[in-house]
Amino acid sequence: MFKTKLIGLALSSLLFSQLRAQVYKIDVHNTSEKQKTVIPMSAKSPKGTVLSVNSQYFEKDGKPWFPIMGEMHYNRVLPQDWEKEIIKMKNGGLSIVATYVFWNEHEIAKGVWDWKGNRDINKFIGLCQKHDMYVWLRIGPWSHGEQLHGGHPDWIQKMKGRRSNDPEYLKESTKLFNQIGVQTNGQYFAQGGPIIGVQLENEYASGQAEHITKLKEIALKAQINPAYWTITANTVFDDKKMEVIPLQGSYPYRGWEKAGGGPTKDFLYGNDQWIMTDALGKVFYDVNMFPKGLCEQGCGSQMMFANRFVVKPEVVEAHLQNQIGRGMNLAGYYMFHGGTQTPGLKEPGLPESYDFQSPISEFGLLRPSYKYLKVLHSFVNDFGSDLAAMQVYEPENPVRDEMDTKNLRYVARAQGNSGFLFLGNTQVRVTMPDKTVSMQVNLANETISFPELTLKGQTTAILPFNLKVGSAVIKYVTAQPFVRLVNGKNITLFFQQLPGVKPQLALTKGTLKTKNFAGWQSQIKSNEVQLTTTNKSDLSFSDTDGNNITLVFLTRKQVENAWRIKLKNQEALLITDADVLAENDKITLQQVGRANFNMQVYPKELNAFTNQKLQLAGHASTLFDTYQQKTQLYVPKVSIKYPEKQRAIISFPSALPSNVNDLILNVDYLGNVCKITQNGKYITDNLYNGTTWQIAMERFSKQSDVELTISDWDNKTTGVPENLVDEIKSKGSMFKSIKAVPQYQMVFMLKN
Repeated sequence: MFKTKLIGLALSSLLFSQLRAQVYKIDVHNTSEKQKTVIPMSAKSPKGTVLSVNSQYFEKDGKPWFPIMGEMHYNRVLPQDWEKEIIKMKNGGLSIVATYVFWNEHEIAKGVWDWKGNRDINKFIGLCQKHDMYVWLRIGPWSHGEQLHGGHPDWIQKMKGRRSNDPEYLKESTKLFNQIGVQTNGQYFAQGGPIIGVQLENEYASGQAEHITKLKEIALKAQINPAYWTITANTVFDDKKMEVIPLQGSYPYRGWEKAGGGPTKDFLYGNDQWIMTDALGKVFYDVNMFPKGLCEQGCGSQMMFANRFVVKPEVVEAHLQNQIGRGMNLAGYYMFHGGTQTPGLKEPGLPESYDFQSPISEFGLLRPSYKYLKVLHSFVNDFGSDLAAMQVYEPENPVRDEMDTKNLRYVARAQGNSGFLFLGNTQVRVTMPDKTVSMQVNLANETISFPELTLKGQTTAILPFNLKVGSAVIKYVTAQPFVRLVNGKNITLFFQQLPGVKPQLALTKGTLKTKNFAGWQSQIKSNEVQLTTTNKSDLSFSDTDGNNITLVFLTRKQVENAWRIKLKNQEALLITDADVLAENDKITLQQVGRANFNMQVYPKELNAFTNQKLQLAGHASTLFDTYQQKTQLYVPKVSIKYPEKQRAIISFPSALPSNVNDLILNVDYLGNVCKITQNGKYITDNLYNGTTWQIAMERFSKQSDVELTISDWDNKTTGVPENLVDEIKSKGSMFKSIKAVPQYQMVFMLKN
């Protein structure tokens, strides 16, 4: 009996030791401050705003600036859609629109130039400026971008001296740059325009460094004069000249690899590299001379006929979080907005669609990845000025094996005694288990020990330490900073609750005026007030400078549905399930299939909307005004006929009611490729990967039917799950269902 008890106690002790949190330590005082050197690039706007850059970060008016950039190609999006798509990018937290200027898109025959319609770059840039979005041009002359000949016209492609300082090639390139200079005249930052950056060439890994120097010289003579000049980081260039800044690229999904690729190393908070394919630390320049930035952060990838995959939103969010943690100070996506190839100008062997499974689809629809990334964009936009100046600190034994599912991936960014911990528990192509951890940050004069928490698999976390809010200091908090609103003496800091983790925090006692914290358990330990929530999701207190501070803890769903906006000249937060297009004078809400709109607005009692029909909901919130509004139901009169098993003909109404923005066709099918044609014209296509194809129908002519056709399965195709391939082979290529769903919209006009 006694022996049995001993065995039981031993087993209990073993189980307890296994359940205890793994303690992960990191030192943030083991390196000296890096010296910043000025990079000779800057511009001053007519309004007096100055953009500059140093070896560590970009600057706006002399302060650290962490910009977020997303690619959208004007030539691959209908011009009537440009404005609303730019608004979507801005509302997603981006500040820069990047785009290629494809040579063969504009010189359509030798000496014949076309800058009209969807090639009207001047108009596109003007719309970016209208909505306070900067522009970054990628002018080539060689671009790639899955364009025919990489953007080179046919006669340039035949030149032996192309992509070099060959006189004939430079002569033709000068003509291109002169054309771009004319089209963009007056639109550079120093002229009061939005263009702040220009990329020369693209992935020029096997050329001559002198060519980059020559291209910049030609561009300057053509009056192309941005604040920043860049190249892709796998480009050969003379880094000592400091004439261009190398920007990196990294893709968790890779359409050029079988099945979209396997597990990659770029979830390990590793060192600098281009694409991170085979080795950490692989670069071709002195990384200490330039700020770390990305021009091709892969939030999707181009599927190919042989290679299929499904982009998971939690993976691209974790991928961005990894980049921020490892020291990036500019995030630039490729692609953030999908598009459609120009007929006859796509790279051979690729689909007509250039959707990329981007956060904003080829048809302008917001994917879940848009909201997942917006969570981090909000964090960067409100904390980036602090973050950009912070150095990266790695743990003593960082994870370097992408197949390691046991050990926590983590890193810190800090300046002085404050900073952020970045925890990663997501790996593309690998399922990660939950991890119960306790983080310990060793500073020069103190040690900060976070309470135990469980980091769920397929998630990440950013945890602040010694975070200053007003004059108050948050020593630690087991939640992720999201948005900071400052309205005079009222400061509100929103946090994202980690799944299953109850918020706990500690405040420095000497920075507080408040002594009682209603709804929170508190205890004083040394100079800290340690707090754990009992039944509240918010905490209010005042600091020694007289600021009224509110901490609000939102669920993950609330954070995904939160939009940072301005209402009546105040910083505000709007929470809604709908997609939001916020402009200076109005807010448009759009949602597919639901006629009932709901939204919450913080702070309360702003009374910011002019709509008289807008009714305050019956259930009151202590923090938010909650609004509900119904719009009239609409049943689409859509005819769908199936003359053949693999063919569908769709006719749709000639007009939509004002409360319906678009009709979304949800197409579920089995097969290899589904293509859309209208009036015999091949419009675009979809490569089967097992997901529903969503087609926005408003862009199609109402005068004729739209036809969908499925091609048969190709056994060479990789990446589609085996059970779906078996279903295709047993049932054959076919439509499973086609449903038309209205995208409702409501417009709320704003008071000044």
